[in-house]
Amino acid sequence: MTDNNATNPAIAVTKLEGRGPLNLLGKETFLALKAELDRLHEDRSARALVLTGSGERAFSAGVDLHQMKDLDPEDAEAFITALHGPARKLLTMSIPAIAAIRGPCLGGALELILACDIRIATEDAILGLPEVQVGIPSVIEASLLPPTIGLGRARRMLLTGETVDASEALAIGLVDRVVPADKLMDVAYETANTFVGMSRDVLASQKDIVAKWLELGEEESASFTIKEFARIFTTGAPREGMTAFLEKRAPDFGDG
Repeated sequence: MTDNNATNPAIAVTKLEGRGPLNLLGKETFLALKAELDRLHEDRSARALVLTGSGERAFSAGVDLHQMKDLDPEDAEAFITALHGPARKLLTMSIPAIAAIRGPCLGGALELILACDIRIATEDAILGLPEVQVGIPSVIEASLLPPTIGLGRARRMLLTGETVDASEALAIGLVDRVVPADKLMDVAYETANTFVGMSRDVLASQKDIVAKWLELGEEESASFTIKEFARIFTTGAPREGMTAFLEKRAPDFGDG
């Protein structure tokens, strides 16, 4: 479910809608989230997304094991592919994605927030990839854990399934800010508002460049980003942005 911030409709708030107070995620949750992210990707009025969990107790304690435990290999592949869809979209969509994390954020939920651009957690947040403890490996966007926190720490978390609290998550770079629970959405809105006056085309370009840094080798990445840098000059954003800076005024990119 997505709501627009009443203060600024350019900020979309999407809530993960899972099962029960721990917001357990099923295949239908992933498919619904992917459809909503696809819509926002095409919405020229949107400048930022805040992704949070429904309810007050948890961002999400992970996938619904009641759905997963009896899957055959074919259905297991379909289930994990459904999770990959929205996670990949968060990484590549045209607007910045901010994760607002309250309480447990485990397993597939952690993969979703790893694909977000900025992660803000409450003081009671617990984060981890405990899949090995229930007989499955962590896959797909768990691949973002090593470049986020370093290979050594990532190996430890993946192989032990251990969780980290908010303070350790901040120390290792797994989250960017830790705030009191009653300030979570205020800080998320404040962060999202940073992007409202920016060019949507340039934000999309920068996200695409970061995604390519993760995918390509050094030379391929450099070649792509040089061409992308040149391409953005086909838009009016560089001239307007730099002229506004020199004239000491707010830019008007007009690409909404």
